[in-house]
Amino acid sequence: MMPNSLISGVHQVALVVRDVEATMRWYADEIGIGPWRVALLEPPRLTDMRVRGEPVEYSFKYAVAWTGDTMWEIIEPVDGPSIYKEFINDHGEGVHHILVKHEGLDFDTALEQFADRGCAPAMEGRIGDIRFAYLESEGPLKTTLEIIDRPPDAEPLTPDYWYPAEPTDGV
Repeated sequence: MMPNSLISGVHQVALVVRDVEATMRWYADEIGIGPWRVALLEPPRLTDMRVRGEPVEYSFKYAVAWTGDTMWEIIEPVDGPSIYKEFINDHGEGVHHILVKHEGLDFDTALEQFADRGCAPAMEGRIGDIRFAYLESEGPLKTTLEIIDRPPDAEPLTPDYWYPAEPTDGV
């Protein structure tokens, strides 16, 4: 790593789409990525929401699955203003963000250092004990970066359902 690096790895590739169900099914049925955890995230499950620093309420449906060490995420905006809706309006569906690791930097320090380098938070929120922030990095980096703060004892998000079925091996 370079001495000025804020990123210690890539954890996730995420798409924003108009129909999470259709996209998830294609990934599972046609190219074999899955099983998928699927959930609607909205208040009260989703809290502390902000877009460019302004408190707002938004909701989205999402699905996540793993291939090796990489998480895939598919997001469908549902209600309220969000950078997901902005992306679809400006670019159509596609790869929206990359979740990066920031080992050695706590969440608040990482947010501050990214902001000092021109990548302030574009959208933020909290799911239980897990905090997330999307950075205003599309201009300089040509994609949006996401960082999270997941305490070691944070409860995993319980999905609303699985597709095609919940794994039996504890994944």
